[in-house]
Amino acid sequence: MHFIFIIGLVILKGSLCDWVSEWLAPLEYQNKEILTQDSKNRNLKFIPDDDSFETVPSNRYLQSNNVYAKNKISSPSSKNEEFRGLKLKLDETLKTAETLTAILKKQIKEIETREGMLKEAIANGRSGVTTLTVSTLGQAPRTYIIRDGFWTLCNGMVQYPDLETPYSIFNELFSTPRCIGQEITSKRDPCVFNSIIKYETIPVTRRSTYFEDDYLCLKTTFNNTLEKFMSVTKKVVDDTCKNGVVRSLTDNVLDCGVRVVSEYSYYPHKDYTTAILPLEYCTEKDGSCKLIVAWHLSNKTIENFEFLKSDENFKKFFIKPDSFIEPFI
Repeated sequence: MHFIFIIGLVILKGSLCDWVSEWLAPLEYQNKEILTQDSKNRNLKFIPDDDSFETVPSNRYLQSNNVYAKNKISSPSSKNEEFRGLKLKLDETLKTAETLTAILKKQIKEIETREGMLKEAIANGRSGVTTLTVSTLGQAPRTYIIRDGFWTLCNGMVQYPDLETPYSIFNELFSTPRCIGQEITSKRDPCVFNSIIKYETIPVTRRSTYFEDDYLCLKTTFNNTLEKFMSVTKKVVDDTCKNGVVRSLTDNVLDCGVRVVSEYSYYPHKDYTTAILPLEYCTEKDGSCKLIVAWHLSNKTIENFEFLKSDENFKKFFIKPDSFIEPFI
């Protein structure tokens, strides 16, 4: 009985094993396929849909990458060379500009020097004769004749050369201006000056309110710069104004007014001494050189105007016509 039971169990176990193997066979086969496919995918890269990508990098791809890498490495050096080239060009341009600037400054300095020589010759009547008409707001115009630094006041009328008349031996006698009337030896007009220094000096006496006194150093030489000294003593004025006239601003305004116009007409001698002067500025029909020097002096402003020519509009604007000035402008 027991033997028959054991044989039955063996038969049942065999049948069950066959059934399980048959039932699991498809699943086992599918798992083998998945494992095989997974092992293959590990050896391959991801392949996108775009055909331009390759599963394994080709020689062409490696070569192009090598060229790109070389270009990328050499790019900074080429940029540095380009930068150095631009820097050299810029340096050369700057050097050329500096050279041209230096030449221009030198030429301007030479022109200013020659103009200064001409203005000094005009104002002092050197190498020729100068007539000077001074117009101020304080008094009627007056006319001087200057010869080699010597001043004479013409109480009358000045006769100027007339080049339109036919030439004769008398033309040489009247080649320069002369006074028709009384010509009186005179000092330099106190209202005429060519450059100025302004001082604000410490007051000598105590006042209820503090304010500094204004003093002027009026110079006969031409200078384009307006010098100023602030909060100084009167001794500084005396020490620095060696070649000028010291006047207070108040006295100068009382004697000369706020505005002064000095109009020069210069007739140079026809000799070698005038060859060094820039006579190209002498554009008048009678061969004379014109120079206008104008000053505006007040508590607020000090202004200077200079013209190496005749400018009637400027004179009318600068000196407002009064009853005694208008006929002379």
